[in-house]
Amino acid sequence: MGKGRRNKVLKLTPAKVKYIIRAKTNNISSKIIAAEMKVSTRTVNRVWGHWMKNKEPWAPKKFGRPKTNLNEADKHIILEIHK
Repeated sequence: MGKGRRNKVLKLTPAKVKYIIRAKTNNISSKIIAAEMKVSTRTVNRVWGHWMKNKEPWAPKKFGRPKTNLNEADKHIILEIHK
């Protein structure tokens, strides 16, 4: 992939995490799993390491900039500035 904007799609879904754990318990290599799931081998190893340590699936966090809530005074100031 070249330069430019990348599509913001969550690469690792809960279904993929379950598949990775199931495949690793069946002794499939991380490289093969990563190629099938279109993620890096490091991601596969991270998911597997979390499973081995905590015995619960790794939950991917939300991506993107966090939302901020503005109060009414801040909204009024912003609207005044834009006028």
